Amino acid sequence: MRKFISLCVLWVTLGWLSGCSPEYNWRESSVAEERAVVMFPARAKTEQRQIEVEGVSLTFSLTSAAVRESVFSVGYAKLDDNVSAIKAQALVDAFVQALARRAGQAAPAQAASGGIFTLESQVNGKPSRLMGRVLVHRGMLIQVVVSGPTQSLSLENASDFMQSLVLR
Repeated sequence: MRKFISLCVLWVTLGWLSGCSPEYNWRESSVAEERAVVMFPARAKTEQRQIEVEGVSLTFSLTSAAVRESVFSVGYAKLDDNVSAIKAQALVDAFVQALARRAGQAAPAQAASGGIFTLESQVNGKPSRLMGRVLVHRGMLIQVVVSGPTQSLSLENASDFMQSLVLR
């Protein structure tokens, strides 16, 4: 009986450890000029470029981290004070539509109101998942996206990343 209990404890421990992945080394990072905090699963790097969306010129920064074939990212751009609420919503819609086009699907209704949405598609013949959220917070357009093959990007890790966003 003692041996049986020891084996059960060993199996439970091994099962628990198999759920932990050394590839995911979660760390908190401040993004969007200190307007938000998010947990990245690996060391993140930031790139910046000028883009034009809906007739608005934006300096778009992208902070991202990769684990295997999956990419976890937060993009952000400060909106000028003269950008109206209507124009800000048009920018949110444009970013959401770009993500939906990338997945070859229509954007879900909750996407336009800043909700988290999931799109499933095929990329290079592999089932793929994209989770996103686009919103405006304190004058900053923020786009949170995680994407990768469903085989290596678990729904749990994708959801953990998306839900880790804390607006300040």
